[in-house]
Amino acid sequence: MSAAISRMQFLRGDYSGRDAPIRPPWSGTENEFTQQCDACGECVERCPTKIIHKGRAGYPIIKFDTGECLFCGDCVDACETNALAVNNNQLPWAVTAFINTGNCLAHKNTECRSCYDPCEAKSISMIPRLGGVTIPTLNTSLCTGCGACFAVCPTQAISMTKN
Repeated sequence: MSAAISRMQFLRGDYSGRDAPIRPPWSGTENEFTQQCDACGECVERCPTKIIHKGRAGYPIIKFDTGECLFCGDCVDACETNALAVNNNQLPWAVTAFINTGNCLAHKNTECRSCYDPCEAKSISMIPRLGGVTIPTLNTSLCTGCGACFAVCPTQAISMTKN
């Protein structure tokens, strides 16, 4: 049985849901979220790091270029329709960082630790190389998808992807 898709996914031809925008934490599936969210913008206003923005049709989307998600729950508290709701068994979201080694300064033998330093989850480690600079390696099982590494990357070698 296939999962239900939102009307927006259908109209875009995105039957797998891979092209759906990243929604605020604890938003559930794209279909559930767009059915429950009334696009009021309260989560946008309450986000302390200002990473929640109004997207298409006013539905909130995440843009990591301004900061990271603290998983503080302010967006959930602001949501009166329960489109954002913390479930004890549910992770905030299925988002993971990805390092594009072709754009990464360290992989071009230039010292850079910009992604490593802000990673509180310690999902990025710096691996020493004989005769070269240390290179970042991402452990996706530890990555919370907070986006702390994204905005600080000087070459945009980090991307945030939905799992």
